[in-house]
Amino acid sequence: MTIPNGRMVTVTALRLALGLPGERPDGTRDVLAIPCAGSEPADDATTAAGPLALGELPEEWRRDPASGPRFLVVLRGLASPYRVAAVWETDPSRWGDDAGAAPSRRAVPLLAPAYVPSAVLAGRTLESGPVFGWLNSEEQYAFL
Repeated sequence: MTIPNGRMVTVTALRLALGLPGERPDGTRDVLAIPCAGSEPADDATTAAGPLALGELPEEWRRDPASGPRFLVVLRGLASPYRVAAVWETDPSRWGDDAGAAPSRRAVPLLAPAYVPSAVLAGRTLESGPVFGWLNSEEQYAFL
C-alpha cells in the first residue's frame, strides 16, 4: 500500500493506496465512489447506500469480476472538494443478486470495510474529485 502525503489526495494516489494501478485500465470500473450526505454504511452492512442506477452492469461484473468495482469509496461533502469518509470492499460473488430490480435501483454488495485503506485515506480531501452532476439520487456515483 502506498501512503499518500498531506491532507489532499489525488485520485491516482487514492488508487495506489488501494493497491490498484494509478490509472484506471480501459474497460475496468474497479473503484466506485458515492457521495454520502448522512452516515456511511455500518460495519456489518451487506449492501451500500443506494440504490444506484447501475443498469445491467452488475451482471457484467459478475461474469467478469476483474472489470467491476473492488472498492466502494464513500465521500462526504455537498460539492467538490469531497472528503473520503470510508472505504469498503465489494463482494464480487454477489453482483447481480438483485437481477429482478429495476435498472435504476441496483444494490452494491459489500464484503467488509477496508480498514487499512480507510485509516490511511479517511478525512483526506480529493484534490480533483469526481463530478456528481446528475439530478436523481440513484445517479449520484462515479468510477475513479
